[in-house]
Amino acid sequence: MKKEKSLRHRLMRKYRLTIHNENKLDNVLGFYVSPLGVIMSLFISLLLVAGTVYLIFAFTPVAEYLPGHVSDRTRERLINYALTIDSLKDEVNKHERYLSNIRNIFEGNIEYGDTASALDTIPSLHDYPIERSETEQLFVEGYEEREKYNLTSQATNVGALQGINFYRPTQGLVTRGFAPKEGHYGIDIAGNPGESIVAIWDGTVIMSDYTANDGYTLIIQHSEDLVSIYRNCHYLLKGIGDKVVAGEAIATADGTGEEDKENVKPYLHLELWHRGLPLDPNIYIAF
Repeated sequence: MKKEKSLRHRLMRKYRLTIHNENKLDNVLGFYVSPLGVIMSLFISLLLVAGTVYLIFAFTPVAEYLPGHVSDRTRERLINYALTIDSLKDEVNKHERYLSNIRNIFEGNIEYGDTASALDTIPSLHDYPIERSETEQLFVEGYEEREKYNLTSQATNVGALQGINFYRPTQGLVTRGFAPKEGHYGIDIAGNPGESIVAIWDGTVIMSDYTANDGYTLIIQHSEDLVSIYRNCHYLLKGIGDKVVAGEAIATADGTGEEDKENVKPYLHLELWHRGLPLDPNIYIAF
């Protein structure tokens, strides 16, 4: 008890601190202090310094200059920079692929069936069609002459086709109608380049190839002895033997036309044949 009272007495004992001016031999300032007051003053000062330092690092950019410390704002900027760099890399890759395709086109390294090759070769083949040989011409003329007097083929019945809901092969207006007397055995439908061409009915693909006069052509055999022909396509999506359903995409529209060479417009030439006779698609399909 005596020791505790002695320690408390020492902490609470007051000392007089005086500032003396030697020139004037006068006391300038004087006040009383105690050891406990000095300790409390130092503790409060330490708390104030620590709080001030915390506020500076928490609400000012000073902490960003410390090694190993990354602020939220800096982290956000780094993420935005990373996303921008990825986007730039994608654009650079696209330009590199584009330049590579152009270089391959000029060097002739495009494989058959490639889109770039098709776009480059189809117009020239349309300008210089492959002529029929003499044997082919004689066969066609003989067949047409025989079929002209074939009453059985002329008496075909298409009544079974009236109740079928055919799909529209592509969007667009009919630019040229059915004119068999002029050698135009189908209709031309205007469209947009790259637009999908769909099958008008369920069936099986019996031809999917490139022809000199009509570009990429696809033929589908349907039931009821019906055949649909899609000429002047841009890219074929189905091959021979593939089963298709009504409304399924089978090709894409092309941009080559024969009537207007200077201002080429895309179109699809659609034909319907029933037992060897051409039918007007406008009668069976709503355009």
